[in-house]
Amino acid sequence: RAAYSVGLLDRAADRARTNVDAFTDYLDDGWEVVAVEPSDAVVFQDEYTDLLATDAAERVAGHSYGVCEYLDVHRLVEELPVREGLEADALAYHGHCHQHAAGKDHHAVGVLRRAGYDVDPLDSGCCGMAGSFGYEAEHYDVSTSIAELLFEKIRASEATQVVAPGGSCRSQIGDSALVSEHPPHPVELLARALDIDSR
Repeated sequence: RAAYSVGLLDRAADRARTNVDAFTDYLDDGWEVVAVEPSDAVVFQDEYTDLLATDAAERVAGHSYGVCEYLDVHRLVEELPVREGLEADALAYHGHCHQHAAGKDHHAVGVLRRAGYDVDPLDSGCCGMAGSFGYEAEHYDVSTSIAELLFEKIRASEATQVVAPGGSCRSQIGDSALVSEHPPHPVELLARALDIDSR
């Protein structure tokens, strides 16, 4: 993803080839590819097929998921024991722009709701980080201007906690004055919701 996002397509294709070769062995054994970082999931699902245009890359794309997408598509949360009363923990959910563009950012909302949380999915766009873009000093003003649009949505929400799957998004929100700590990934909140004692 990093090489792809800055236009180093030959390097990205080499890394994609290496990964596709490695994943193929696992797919042959019945495994799926599951990524915690949304941009990683989308690169497996979409960019690898553009970079390689091979049957193997198509196969990897068809067996790759973001972690919440995987849990949602296979309805795995319905089989997990979860604690009661989590609806009191209202969450403002900021989706990742790559998953949004791929039409897959709703999965985390479904997973968190089935785990018992009250979720307010924010109608937000990019957090302003855009991968490495927002980390570069010359883009600071643009990045923070874009972030302010997200922060307005967070301030307008009645939720008590912000949650976001993207590492850059969590960094941008966590460095603001809106929250006391970096927002958790949805999977962290799912882990908190599990009632392990009931198993």
